[in-house]
Amino acid sequence: MRHFSKKLSSDFFEDLKQYIASYTEMRSEEHNEAVELAFSAMDECYESTAELPPVYAMPMARRGLVADAPINIDIADKEPSFCDNLFNIIDEKNIKDSTVYKRADIDRRLFSKIRSDSDYHPAKNTAIRLCLALELNIAETERLLESAGYCLSLSSTTDLVIRYCIEHKIFNIISVNEAIDYFSGKLI
Repeated sequence: MRHFSKKLSSDFFEDLKQYIASYTEMRSEEHNEAVELAFSAMDECYESTAELPPVYAMPMARRGLVADAPINIDIADKEPSFCDNLFNIIDEKNIKDSTVYKRADIDRRLFSKIRSDSDYHPAKNTAIRLCLALELNIAETERLLESAGYCLSLSSTTDLVIRYCIEHKIFNIISVNEAIDYFSGKLI
């Protein structure tokens, strides 16, 4: 374990342990329910197709019938990119770029690269650091991460620690990393 500043109290870590444990218990219950549901669906599918001729019982065979159908993709319906969303938030919050990249503890050149390339795809940790720097709530964080193709997983201890910190308005990168390190997670 790395040694950080010990700014976070033992009460903080106890509360965080309970938070993670509650998600672990919930995840276990949800997993059992999902497995039961999947088996039930498979049984229903088998029963409904058992009497049909083989060509109708096989979804792959039916897919071939529509494989030649044209695919229409409307580019105008494309969601805004991570960069578009990021800089909209920065503008709405009226924060200087320098404040954001300093709080996020990312290099000025990397931030400039993000600013200049609207299709830039950040690493997950970079996206999380920017969410923390902007002091986004959990819903805003999830939306911004989703626009980069990421999420805060309920099955990752590191992501649960980050979620906890955001929900408790702990946005300082060092404090968040200290909490992650306490659980031997990968620092952001």
